[in-house]
Amino acid sequence: MPLTVAIDLDGTMVDCRERQVALAAALVPALDRARFWADKRDGATTRVAFERQGVPAAGGLAARWAATIEDDHWLVLDEPLPRVAEALRLLRERSFRLVVVTARRRAAAVERQLDRLGLLAAVDALEVVDPHIASARKALLLRAHAAEVLIGDTESDAAAAATAGVRFLAVATGQRSREYLVAHGAQIVHDDLLAAARAL
Repeated sequence: MPLTVAIDLDGTMVDCRERQVALAAALVPALDRARFWADKRDGATTRVAFERQGVPAAGGLAARWAATIEDDHWLVLDEPLPRVAEALRLLRERSFRLVVVTARRRAAAVERQLDRLGLLAAVDALEVVDPHIASARKALLLRAHAAEVLIGDTESDAAAAATAGVRFLAVATGQRSREYLVAHGAQIVHDDLLAAARAL
């Protein structure tokens, strides 16, 4: 039986920076876009990232951001991260079974997006979990798929792997910086998905 590798989507396979920043700037036209993303990479929630720029009613704007971030209008801004296709090919050549596990609200939209980006055919299964309970649900799915490894970009992914008792491979391409991941327990942070795949 092939070994199963679980892979997070946003920040691991797909570059979601432009979607997140563009929506924030649409809500707050004077937003310092670079600072917003840097704050998020340093662990800030969307609300805190707004608050750090002195945005009035940051909580309400963050709620609007969260309610809108998966609309098709914004999802089209996502693109595959560099070397992702090569990483998936390498894992397939090594006979791993690939399961994408992502925290999103709209499962059908995730499937459409992966298909549009040319990534859907490269994976064996797609699991979409509620973002509000992402870590716990991902842990359950890691066990259900008998995954050996989870590759991801956040402390939530690390927690899911720890709960499920599987190996976690962190990547520095997503919503948390290399420094943040190391400070929160990641032993090694790989440059990207291809580097993590080679480490397997």
